[in-house]
Amino acid sequence: MTAEAHEPPARHAPSTGVVVVLALLLLAPMIGLSVSAWHTNGSLWYLGMLPVVIGLFAGTRVGFAAAFVTPALIGTSLLLHDLPIVGALYMAAIGVATGLTALRGWHMMLSFAGPLAALALIGDLDVRVPSGTVAAESSLTSGLVTVGVVLLGGLWTAALGQILVRAFPVQPPKTFPLHTAGYFAAALGLLVGTATHVAMTGLGADSWWLILTFFVVVQPYYVDTASRVAARVAGTLAGALVAVAIVAAFKDLPAVITALALVLTVAAAWANMKLPYWAFVTVLTPAVVLQTAGGSDAIVDSIVDRAFYTLVGAVIAIVVIAVGHTVITRRPVHESDRTP
Repeated sequence: MTAEAHEPPARHAPSTGVVVVLALLLLAPMIGLSVSAWHTNGSLWYLGMLPVVIGLFAGTRVGFAAAFVTPALIGTSLLLHDLPIVGALYMAAIGVATGLTALRGWHMMLSFAGPLAALALIGDLDVRVPSGTVAAESSLTSGLVTVGVVLLGGLWTAALGQILVRAFPVQPPKTFPLHTAGYFAAALGLLVGTATHVAMTGLGADSWWLILTFFVVVQPYYVDTASRVAARVAGTLAGALVAVAIVAAFKDLPAVITALALVLTVAAAWANMKLPYWAFVTVLTPAVVLQTAGGSDAIVDSIVDRAFYTLVGAVIAIVVIAVGHTVITRRPVHESDRTP
């Protein structure tokens, strides 16, 4: 049993009134940024929140760890933005680390922090500084502001969210034996590192969605990976349609879009614990799209590219994992590593 399993999953659940107040406080900074001249930084605040929300459902310490890990990964990515070989090795290392943390059940949190590192490394990440909106990697100032906003968003979410999650009955995260975590780490590191190099040298900014697909589809056990492929594609397409509908309805109300994105994120974290994977993806996809596509005008354009990269990533993942599974199952396997 891990240390996280000793944390009480539902300690003194807060009253409805407290939940409402805390939820409003959680929303306030993002909504405030979204309606101001600094609205670009609202998306950065959200990036800090996302892994924390996922992490808090695995334990308070995991949530606070995410608050520091996410800006550190993003900041490092900004430094490597024009170095494809080093960037690929860096992302491969994140993939390996994600796999190895399955020993403690922390891999879900890193599966959401890792893709944000890919966004900063490959995608178009902007930040608002006093002189205007600029690329996050364009200067030391822009990089520091980016990391600072992501850090604040994560810490704010962890501080308030640790109380909010007590309203949800959840189980300790599932852990995996060393051999399983090792194979998981090797597969994820190989896929993520290779795809990162290809993306940085020959693909567009939205190709970070390819890396995102690897992080969320590849799982410690082959059967879980296989079951996620179709669910990932279907859920992404359905979620993209939800995002289009939200933009069509609230295009001129950025505060509403921001609030809906956060509500969807919290709902996705809960769905990840309680509902089938396709439901989780369907809920989370519009939240991520709404906050990372660069504004309502760019959302529809980016959805086609992201759906394409999701499909390609899912196909590559299942082919590579299936080949690896075939090779591994021809060798003697430790009894604890057999797929249940």
